Amino acid sequence: MTPLEPYTFDLVRICFGDKPPWFLFEVALRTFVIFAYTLVLLRWMGKRGMGSLTPFEFAIIVALGSAVGDPMFYDDVPLVHTMLVIAIVVGMQRGLSWMTERNKTVERVIESTPRLLVRGGVIHMANLHREQLSHDELCEALRAEGVRQLGEVEFAYLEPSGKLSVLRYEQPRPGLPILPDGSNGGDVGHETPAGPRGDDPQCCATCGAARSSSGVCENCGEAEWTEVLAP
Repeated sequence: MTPLEPYTFDLVRICFGDKPPWFLFEVALRTFVIFAYTLVLLRWMGKRGMGSLTPFEFAIIVALGSAVGDPMFYDDVPLVHTMLVIAIVVGMQRGLSWMTERNKTVERVIESTPRLLVRGGVIHMANLHREQLSHDELCEALRAEGVRQLGEVEFAYLEPSGKLSVLRYEQPRPGLPILPDGSNGGDVGHETPAGPRGDDPQCCATCGAARSSSGVCENCGEAEWTEVLAP
């Protein structure tokens, strides 16, 4: 084993490294060249490539970030090699964009498809689980769209970009309240008795489906009920 070299606290080395002062000009030149080159290629990608991030586009951003950063200050990374990597990554994005516009199968594989999460004021629990979303996360996204209760929602889709698209009824219906503080006519997290409660309309406290005579929700299998909130 070789003995450890003695350590010396050197503020100049910590701030400027072991390179001569002129290396700072090289760093500036590298940064300018790579940034300008990347900006030109990203502009070539178009608005579609710079819009909402699909999984493929997120991978593009990660790849570009890794390729762009190192050559800005590592002198052992040639600029031409970096420019080639960036050109290949952007070229792949352009090529796959061209393919997805012409082939639906490629589009489904690369960008996935919208997933129906709410239909007719009822949560599609199977699709919610497929997308690995929790009930609270869906309610949060719906509240961000101004939804107070599920009866307002005719359809809600999780888009490939991760955004939630909400299509509302022209005439809202009574439905499951989703405000978290109980100020909307009922507390979603409160378990109500499984037996009848007079003539008050009730729905499943989990998915919003109408109460069944069996006492168990036919949509999600839960047995907790809450009063619906009128529009």
